Amino acid sequence: MSHPIEDISLDGGWLCLDFANTVSGRLPEKGEEYLRSWSDFAAWVRRLGVLPEAEFRIWEKMPPGDMEEVRALREAIFALFDYQAKNGAIHPGHLETLNDFLHEVYIYTRICQTANGLRRGMIDEPHVEKPLWIIALSAESLLLGDRLSRVKACDNCGWLFLDTSKNGARRWCNMLTCGSQTKAKAWYHRKRA
Repeated sequence: MSHPIEDISLDGGWLCLDFANTVSGRLPEKGEEYLRSWSDFAAWVRRLGVLPEAEFRIWEKMPPGDMEEVRALREAIFALFDYQAKNGAIHPGHLETLNDFLHEVYIYTRICQTANGLRRGMIDEPHVEKPLWIIALSAESLLLGDRLSRVKACDNCGWLFLDTSKNGARRWCNMLTCGSQTKAKAWYHRKRA
Protein backbone atom coordinates (compact mmCIF):
# COMPACT_ATOMS: atom_id res chain seq x y z
CA MET A 1 0.00 0.00 0.00
CA SER A 2 1.45 3.35 -1.04
CA HIS A 3 1.25 6.43 1.17
CA PRO A 4 1.96 9.72 -0.60
CA ILE A 5 4.20 12.09 1.30
CA GLU A 6 1.34 14.58 1.55
CA ASP A 7 -0.64 12.16 3.74
CA ILE A 8 2.01 11.34 6.35
CA SER A 9 0.79 12.07 9.83
CA LEU A 10 2.87 14.80 11.46
CA ASP A 11 2.91 13.55 15.04
CA GLY A 12 6.56 14.23 15.92
CA GLY A 13 6.01 17.70 17.33
CA TRP A 14 9.48 18.85 16.24
CA LEU A 15 10.88 19.21 12.71
CA CYS A 16 13.67 16.64 13.08
CA LEU A 17 11.28 14.11 14.67
CA ASP A 18 8.78 14.46 11.83
CA PHE A 19 11.71 13.92 9.47
CA ALA A 20 12.73 10.74 11.34
CA ASN A 21 9.14 9.53 10.90
CA THR A 22 9.23 9.48 7.09
CA VAL A 23 8.90 5.69 7.04
CA SER A 24 5.60 3.91 7.69
CA GLY A 25 6.80 2.63 11.06
CA ARG A 26 9.81 1.41 13.01
CA LEU A 27 8.31 -1.57 14.87
CA PRO A 28 8.78 -4.46 14.60
CA GLU A 29 11.18 -3.29 11.86
CA LYS A 30 11.61 -0.31 9.57
CA GLY A 31 8.52 0.01 7.38
CA GLU A 32 7.79 1.40 3.94
CA GLU A 33 10.06 4.19 2.71
CA TYR A 34 8.20 7.47 2.14
CA LEU A 35 11.22 9.38 0.78
CA ARG A 36 11.72 7.32 -2.35
CA SER A 37 12.83 10.21 -4.56
CA TRP A 38 14.01 13.80 -4.46
CA SER A 39 10.50 14.90 -5.48
CA ASP A 40 9.15 13.11 -2.36
CA PHE A 41 11.67 15.01 -0.25
CA ALA A 42 10.75 18.29 -1.97
CA ALA A 43 7.05 17.65 -1.26
CA TRP A 44 7.89 17.01 2.40
CA VAL A 45 10.03 20.18 2.59
CA ARG A 46 7.16 22.22 1.14
CA ARG A 47 4.52 20.63 3.35
CA LEU A 48 6.47 21.35 6.54
CA GLY A 49 7.48 24.86 5.46
CA VAL A 50 11.17 24.10 5.94
CA LEU A 51 11.98 26.91 3.51
CA PRO A 52 10.00 30.12 3.00
CA GLU A 53 7.77 29.75 -0.08
CA ALA A 54 9.74 32.21 -2.24
CA GLU A 55 13.00 30.43 -1.45
CA PHE A 56 11.36 27.03 -1.94
CA ARG A 57 10.31 27.97 -5.49
CA ILE A 58 13.97 28.72 -6.31
CA TRP A 59 15.24 25.64 -4.43
CA GLU A 60 12.90 23.18 -6.18
CA LYS A 61 14.31 24.24 -9.57
CA MET A 62 17.86 23.38 -8.51
CA PRO A 63 19.35 20.02 -9.57
CA PRO A 64 18.31 17.25 -7.17
CA GLY A 65 20.53 16.44 -4.22
CA ASP A 66 21.73 13.08 -2.96
CA MET A 67 18.91 10.93 -1.55
CA GLU A 68 21.44 8.73 0.23
CA GLU A 69 22.52 11.77 2.24
CA VAL A 70 18.88 12.63 3.00
CA ARG A 71 18.20 9.12 4.29
CA ALA A 72 21.53 9.00 6.17
CA LEU A 73 20.65 12.16 8.10
CA ARG A 74 17.18 10.79 8.81
CA GLU A 75 18.57 7.50 10.14
CA ALA A 76 21.20 9.33 12.21
CA ILE A 77 18.50 11.49 13.81
CA PHE A 78 16.28 8.48 14.41
CA ALA A 79 19.09 6.45 16.02
CA LEU A 80 20.10 9.34 18.26
CA PHE A 81 16.63 10.19 19.58
CA ASP A 82 15.36 6.60 19.67
CA TYR A 83 18.29 5.64 21.89
CA GLN A 84 17.63 8.68 24.09
CA ALA A 85 13.93 7.83 24.34
CA LYS A 86 14.60 4.23 25.33
CA ASN A 87 17.68 4.71 27.53
CA GLY A 88 17.40 8.22 28.91
CA ALA A 89 20.91 8.98 27.62
CA ILE A 90 22.68 9.94 24.43
CA HIS A 91 24.90 7.34 22.78
CA PRO A 92 28.29 8.96 22.00
CA GLY A 93 28.47 7.28 18.57
CA HIS A 94 25.09 8.69 17.57
CA LEU A 95 26.12 12.13 18.74
CA GLU A 96 29.31 11.93 16.71
CA THR A 97 27.31 11.12 13.58
CA LEU A 98 25.10 14.18 14.08
CA ASN A 99 28.19 16.29 14.78
CA ASP A 100 29.60 15.20 11.41
CA PHE A 101 26.48 16.63 9.73
CA LEU A 102 26.55 19.78 11.85
CA HIS A 103 30.23 20.38 11.02
CA GLU A 104 29.19 20.86 7.39
CA VAL A 105 26.23 23.05 8.38
CA TYR A 106 28.00 25.55 10.62
CA ILE A 107 29.91 27.22 7.81
CA TYR A 108 26.55 28.33 6.38
CA THR A 109 25.15 29.70 9.66
CA ARG A 110 25.38 32.92 11.58
CA ILE A 111 24.04 34.31 14.84
CA CYS A 112 20.87 36.34 14.21
CA GLN A 113 19.02 38.77 16.42
CA THR A 114 15.26 38.18 16.56
CA ALA A 115 12.37 39.56 18.60
CA ASN A 116 12.89 36.62 20.97
CA GLY A 117 16.64 37.09 21.36
CA LEU A 118 19.64 35.58 19.63
CA ARG A 119 19.48 32.36 17.61
CA ARG A 120 21.49 30.52 15.00
CA GLY A 121 20.29 31.37 11.50
CA MET A 122 21.09 30.25 7.96
CA ILE A 123 22.53 32.14 5.04
CA ASP A 124 19.83 33.64 2.84
CA GLU A 125 21.00 32.12 -0.43
CA PRO A 126 19.34 28.92 -1.67
CA HIS A 127 21.48 25.78 -1.56
CA VAL A 128 20.42 22.27 -2.54
CA GLU A 129 21.31 20.94 0.95
CA LYS A 130 19.77 23.81 2.93
CA PRO A 131 16.69 21.83 4.06
CA LEU A 132 19.05 19.17 5.48
CA TRP A 133 20.98 21.86 7.33
CA ILE A 134 17.77 23.21 8.85
CA ILE A 135 16.74 19.70 9.91
CA ALA A 136 20.17 19.06 11.48
CA LEU A 137 19.92 22.38 13.36
CA SER A 138 16.45 21.34 14.54
CA ALA A 139 18.02 18.21 16.04
CA GLU A 140 20.72 20.33 17.69
CA SER A 141 18.09 22.65 19.14
CA LEU A 142 16.13 19.73 20.59
CA LEU A 143 19.28 18.18 22.05
CA LEU A 144 20.41 21.40 23.72
CA GLY A 145 16.98 22.58 24.87
CA ASP A 146 14.92 21.65 27.89
CA ARG A 147 12.61 19.19 26.08
CA LEU A 148 15.01 16.33 25.40
CA SER A 149 13.59 14.21 28.22
CA ARG A 150 10.16 14.54 26.57
CA VAL A 151 11.26 12.73 23.38
CA LYS A 152 9.52 9.34 23.27
CA ALA A 153 9.23 6.39 20.91
CA CYS A 154 5.69 5.18 20.19
CA ASP A 155 4.89 1.86 21.86
CA ASN A 156 2.98 0.74 18.78
CA CYS A 157 4.84 1.91 15.65
CA GLY A 158 8.19 3.17 16.97
CA TRP A 159 7.82 6.69 15.58
CA LEU A 160 9.43 9.45 17.61
CA PHE A 161 7.39 12.24 19.17
CA LEU A 162 7.68 15.08 21.64
CA ASP A 163 5.47 14.28 24.62
CA THR A 164 3.59 17.48 25.39
CA SER A 165 1.17 15.87 27.85
CA LYS A 166 0.94 17.50 31.25
CA ASN A 167 2.28 14.49 33.17
CA GLY A 168 4.73 13.31 30.51
CA ALA A 169 3.15 9.85 30.32
CA ARG A 170 2.10 9.76 26.66
CA ARG A 171 2.98 6.42 25.05
CA TRP A 172 1.76 6.80 21.47
CA CYS A 173 2.59 9.10 18.59
CA ASN A 174 -1.12 9.49 17.91
CA MET A 175 -3.93 8.38 20.21
CA LEU A 176 -6.40 7.95 17.35
CA THR A 177 -4.20 5.53 15.42
CA CYS A 178 -1.52 3.85 17.50
CA GLY A 179 -3.20 4.40 20.88
CA SER A 180 -6.48 2.93 19.67
CA GLN A 181 -4.73 -0.08 18.10
CA THR A 182 -2.78 -0.82 21.27
CA LYS A 183 -5.85 -0.46 23.48
CA ALA A 184 -7.93 -2.66 21.16
CA LYS A 185 -5.25 -5.39 21.24
CA ALA A 186 -5.08 -5.22 25.04
CA TRP A 187 -8.89 -5.41 25.29
CA TYR A 188 -8.94 -8.41 22.94
CA HIS A 189 -6.31 -10.27 25.00
CA ARG A 190 -8.10 -9.48 28.28
CA LYS A 191 -11.41 -10.74 26.86
CA ARG A 192 -9.76 -13.85 25.51
CA ALA A 193 -8.18 -14.64 28.87
